[in-house]
Amino acid sequence: MVPIFKRWLLRASIILSVIGPGIISGAADNDAGGITTYSIVGAHYGYQMLWLLPLVGLVLWLTQDMGARLGLVTGKGLAALIRENFSIRLTVIVIVLTAISNWMNIVAEFAGVASVAHLYHIPKTLLVAIAASAISFVVIKGNFQIVQRVFLTSSLLYLAYVIAGLKANPDWAAIASGSFIPHFSMEHGFLFTAIALVGTTVTAWGQFFIQSYYVDKGVKDADIKLMRWDITAGTLWTIVVAFFIVVATASTLYPKGIQINDAAQAAAALEPFAGYLAKHLFAWGLLNASLLGAGVVTIATSYLITEAFGWEGKVDLGLRESPAFYKLFLFFIITAGLFVLIPSIPLVPTIVFSQALNAMVLPLLFICMMVLLNRKDIMGMKTNSRLNNVLVLAAILLVSALNVSYCYALVSKFFKIL
Repeated sequence: MVPIFKRWLLRASIILSVIGPGIISGAADNDAGGITTYSIVGAHYGYQMLWLLPLVGLVLWLTQDMGARLGLVTGKGLAALIRENFSIRLTVIVIVLTAISNWMNIVAEFAGVASVAHLYHIPKTLLVAIAASAISFVVIKGNFQIVQRVFLTSSLLYLAYVIAGLKANPDWAAIASGSFIPHFSMEHGFLFTAIALVGTTVTAWGQFFIQSYYVDKGVKDADIKLMRWDITAGTLWTIVVAFFIVVATASTLYPKGIQINDAAQAAAALEPFAGYLAKHLFAWGLLNASLLGAGVVTIATSYLITEAFGWEGKVDLGLRESPAFYKLFLFFIITAGLFVLIPSIPLVPTIVFSQALNAMVLPLLFICMMVLLNRKDIMGMKTNSRLNNVLVLAAILLVSALNVSYCYALVSKFFKIL
């Protein structure tokens, strides 16, 4: 019995030494912006776009696998590899555009916190300050294990959306039809929302985070098989949560013709049709997603800049050993939190512009990753196979085309808002 117990204990410790980054990165993709998009998809189009979710999951899995393999084989983050293998001009363009886009994404996360404050009639200054302080305390005072435990717990709290979806009394026959029979329309609003559904999940910050986080955790290339289980679990959880958010609003708001602009409005609108509990589950889910998104995107941005300059940047080192990493972390958290609190600040154009920047930098980022993944001097025997290249290239072309279309629509909307 003892040897069997020891064998299982050893196996469990090996699994725990690898899993985490894929689940956290996948869950954080369903941040405040993602939840808003999925809520609008359900409220405005019912179950019609559910068939797109497996496609989103496939693209997310393929792109995260690329970044994770690069990190495991090279032991370096994506920004460091771009700096070492491409021109200074290209490095500057990628780093600057991604850093600006990330900062605006952090603003969007704090806007989600402010929306929850408005929903519960709490002063938004108080809730944003508490949120920024809590995130900073966990990352600066905690070590890698504590930070990861907090992030993984937060990832599990997305269960609130699954319960909210079930509480909405969904029409399972209509859900099956929407999931397996593709519905398409050339109507502008439908196309824009469908593109946003894909574009909100595959992000530039996500590519930097997952690669650097695996490296920070010390995962080696011998663990690629376990890494893929981690990414698969994260992708499945991302899509399951997105599915139930769409189901919740499609089952309640769509039949009544209720239009919404953000996830907080969805939470408020749910109460008369799905009950008191559904409203709170939706609102608490938004708060949790905003906190996780703010923490993860800010860490990703700190990784990005420290690697680009060749500075030490790890979650586990602490403020004294890695001062640049933590100063950057505090800078982005404080400035994004303060920006949300400025009276009459145009948050909507800011968030729209961040999505446009993300759409612009993603194709460039994917091309860099493809080049790196096909170099034997970098990847050794772990270069992309021909089949892998075809699948990833198809996913990249699809995401790039959708993002370019989304970017064009967003820029047009941006100038209309101005």
